[in-house]
Amino acid sequence: MTRSAAAVLERPVATPSFSAVAMGKADQKRPGEPAKAGAEQEGEAVDNAFDLWLRRGLHQLYDTVAKEPIPDALLRMIEEDREKKGE
Repeated sequence: MTRSAAAVLERPVATPSFSAVAMGKADQKRPGEPAKAGAEQEGEAVDNAFDLWLRRGLHQLYDTVAKEPIPDALLRMIEEDREKKGE
């Protein structure tokens, strides 16, 4: 491997990881640094993006299960329980 190829493969130490950037951890305030303008809004944007990602993922996993019909045996048990409580 040539020197230039090795340099391309190495990541500088100061560069935050992709996951740190995606989770908004790359721009965390260090002690003694003044707060950045709009940092709170940026945090809310990261939270909103995570919520959207989570919601889509959960729908993708569980929508088919939620659309399945309720088994007759379970419906009978629910009706029997309602009748017992009504007595």
